[in-house]
Amino acid sequence: MKWLYILKKKILFIILGIMSVTIIVTMLFIALMLRNSMINESKIKSQEISSAVQTTLSSLMMTRNPDLLQNTIEKIGKDNYSASKAFIINRDGKVIYSSDKNIIGKNLDKKSDASCLACHGKSSMPSENTTIINVNGQKLLRSVRVIFNEEKCFGCHAESDRINGKFIIDHSLKSTYLLISYIELIIFASGIFCIIILIPIFSRVLSREVNRYIDEIIHQNRELNLLYTMIERLSESIDLEELKTIVIEIIKDSLNPDEINLIFHKAGDEYRVNTWSKQNGVFSRKKIDKEDPLFATINDWRKGEINENSRSKDHKIIHMPIRTSDTNIALITLRRIEDSFENLPQKLVDIMSSHISVAFENAHLYHIAITDELTDLYTPRHFRASIVERFVDAKKLGSKLSLLFIDIDDFKMINDKYGHMVGDLVLKNVARHILLSVRDNDLVFRYGGEEFAVILPSTDYAMAYQIAERVREDIAGYIHEKDTLNINVTVSIGISVYPDDADSVRDLISTSDKALYRAKETGKNKVV
Repeated sequence: MKWLYILKKKILFIILGIMSVTIIVTMLFIALMLRNSMINESKIKSQEISSAVQTTLSSLMMTRNPDLLQNTIEKIGKDNYSASKAFIINRDGKVIYSSDKNIIGKNLDKKSDASCLACHGKSSMPSENTTIINVNGQKLLRSVRVIFNEEKCFGCHAESDRINGKFIIDHSLKSTYLLISYIELIIFASGIFCIIILIPIFSRVLSREVNRYIDEIIHQNRELNLLYTMIERLSESIDLEELKTIVIEIIKDSLNPDEINLIFHKAGDEYRVNTWSKQNGVFSRKKIDKEDPLFATINDWRKGEINENSRSKDHKIIHMPIRTSDTNIALITLRRIEDSFENLPQKLVDIMSSHISVAFENAHLYHIAITDELTDLYTPRHFRASIVERFVDAKKLGSKLSLLFIDIDDFKMINDKYGHMVGDLVLKNVARHILLSVRDNDLVFRYGGEEFAVILPSTDYAMAYQIAERVREDIAGYIHEKDTLNINVTVSIGISVYPDDADSVRDLISTSDKALYRAKETGKNKVV
């Protein structure tokens, strides 16, 4: 991964360049914003002062004492902190009062006077009454307040006039600009310090940190590829049996365990364990006895004591409970014999568990949709789809495909004599014993009321007969207990095999049904 280190140098160079440019731009932006802020603050202060002074002058105007008004304006002009000059012009632009007596009587032409052009030199009327002007090379903040002709003014001014004049006050911006320059100097000095001193230090620290994270990036990239592959493979099927195989393949390829166990809930308190070990490489059903350490683990899981991903103290075993919001679907246990999972990131285990849970939940919901509620076997509708699918596979691979039709003997008599509750119990028990007698890859269906079907992939007549006999014997030897009743039932089974007995799905079903009929006609409790 040498290219990563080359890329690191390029990225560091770009980052440092961007940082330098960013610092410069930021300094300029701060300086500009500060300048505008301080000038705006000066404008607001000027407006406040102008408003207060105008209010005072309005009161003085009512005294009709020109000398008092002139003296007041002169005092305003002498207060350098507040204003550098203040004057009043009439509606014709003539200065009638001013802190600078030299301009009293002067006419200000708004179209030619330099101090007026800042506002009146524009094509439109000014949008605010305070603006910056340049007078003799000095920047001033000019605030203009219109003196409107009000009723109290009618003693001196004609009622037809709308405006009597304007009150103008100029504030010097010299101190403001000096303060702005001082602050800008500090800002730019700080920026230069950052570029010359801090950025080189930061670059060395960043380079070390980047080197440290490159390995993590490579590791995470592997994890992402693993997760992408996992999600892609989990989405290949929602069939529960197929999904089991996919999950085993994902886990053994990703986490490299020596042993994997999949424990699934079945009806009631029963469960089924499928196992894979690196030693034999076979995924098969496993019978758990009380001496097996897995027995205690399963009991803890069934009691709800294992409800999150966990590890044994020696890190050799990982427990991954697969559950929906309120239901335990399965438990996956991983084991390493010599090595341990100590260096395996828990986050990876949690993410894998989460995706597997979603996949199994979808498969579980699909399983519910295609499963008979009473017997927990597949429905007739799913049989029709499955037999076609398996027939196509057998034809493509050139393999055998066997079909069993199973019917409970004299089941109507059981219903009539003992009632439907007992009949339902018998159906559930027969379904359970069929499941226990067939292989993991065989598919069992409730085909009708008391009739069942079993699809046996890659199975010839001899093997199909052996399985059918095991089913018949297991059911015949079981006593169905209900309260004080002890009931024994038998089944008749018909077999057909592709391509020996049929060359189409329809013929395969028909042949098996006819074989079942012959078993019934020739004494029941037999395989034909």
